[in-house]
Amino acid sequence: MSDPSPRIPDRPADVRAGRGSLLAGVACAWALLIFGYAIVVGAFSAFDGIDSGTGTLLLALPWLGMIGLMVWFAANGRPRSALGVLLGIGTIVAVALLLVAACFGLLSSGGWH
Repeated sequence: MSDPSPRIPDRPADVRAGRGSLLAGVACAWALLIFGYAIVVGAFSAFDGIDSGTGTLLLALPWLGMIGLMVWFAANGRPRSALGVLLGIGTIVAVALLLVAACFGLLSSGGWH
C-alpha cells in the first residue's frame, strides 16, 4: 500500500502583489511631465499663441494629469503606484529647486553681470 505524500502547505499570497509599484508611479509622473509639456508646446505653436486663460489651463494640464493618475491608481487598488506618482512629483520639485539653486550660484559667482 502506498502512503500519501505529505501535503505541502500553500504559500501565503504575497501581501504586496497587485498593489502596484513605486517605480512605475515615478516613471508615470515624469512621463506625464515631459510628454504633457511637449503636447502643450505643440498646442501653443499650432495656434500661434493662446489667450492667457487657456494658456494657464494648458500649463496646468500635466500637473492635473498627475493628480488624476494618483486618484486612478488609488481607485483601482494600486496604492503603491499612487504613492509612486506622489514621490515622482516630489522628485520633480526637488530637481527644479536644485536647478534654480545652481543657476543662482553661477550668477552670483560672476558678480551678476
